[in-house]
Amino acid sequence: MRILTGGVAFFDSGIGGITVLDSAKRALPNEIFYYYGDNEHAPYGNLTDEQIMSFVKASMERLQTLRIKAVVLACNTATAVCVERLRKTYPFPIIGAEPAILPACALGEDILVLSTRATYQSERFYSLITRAQTRYPNARITAKPCDLLAGVIERNLGKAHFDFTKYLPTADKAYRAVVLGCTHYIYIKKQISEYYHCETVDGNDGIVRRLQTLLNADCEKCRDTQPLVTPPVLLGENRVDMDGDIYNPAQSQIGKNAPIYFIGSQKQHNRLIYEQMFANPCK
Repeated sequence: MRILTGGVAFFDSGIGGITVLDSAKRALPNEIFYYYGDNEHAPYGNLTDEQIMSFVKASMERLQTLRIKAVVLACNTATAVCVERLRKTYPFPIIGAEPAILPACALGEDILVLSTRATYQSERFYSLITRAQTRYPNARITAKPCDLLAGVIERNLGKAHFDFTKYLPTADKAYRAVVLGCTHYIYIKKQISEYYHCETVDGNDGIVRRLQTLLNADCEKCRDTQPLVTPPVLLGENRVDMDGDIYNPAQSQIGKNAPIYFIGSQKQHNRLIYEQMFANPCK
């Protein structure tokens, strides 16, 4: 299949980043998007830093062939472990996924942060907690890793009446809010909210705002200069051969309802998750 180049790529270890893709598609309906899920190696949370970096870098090499405007690293674990090294390696902008600890701490009181083990152990994660505690001294932050949760969601999402709360840490106090520090957790935010009897906070809106700012800045720059990325047009030289699986419900042209390309070995699975969880107008 031949894929239009010049869009924005989303990467995750599996299906978690689809939650970010959905937020971005609603905010930017005319943008071409690509989704690459490394489902074969999911979840990343219990892998070594070297393994995570190797898998992510291999995916970035493939995405680079699409002449992308930017990559959204829609994986909290990959962001915590290797986003800075990736930014030094590749010429395109890379937007990471950070746990929304700062917005949660603005609420004050006790805040619980759930994350994968790799995120929990990263320097970047504890730097973020330190900044939040400095800015909001009245907030009390408790961080707990969920070693199995992302993998359980990856394997069991969509199963009726599946109890994901068995894989959540026990509540040792009443919390004002729970920060979902993994994009996989957003799928079960209702169960998490009911389990801890408080609201949940995720970082998807913040990611999309950063993406919008980046794309708007590029548009401003291109008014007086040549664009850094070839704009997407329906021309043969702006298409590349790749095993992509397209999602375009309206089958419309660019500028009306741009396509989403799902790529990678699990492209059909990821497209189905997107359609079932987000694209079905009855949901």
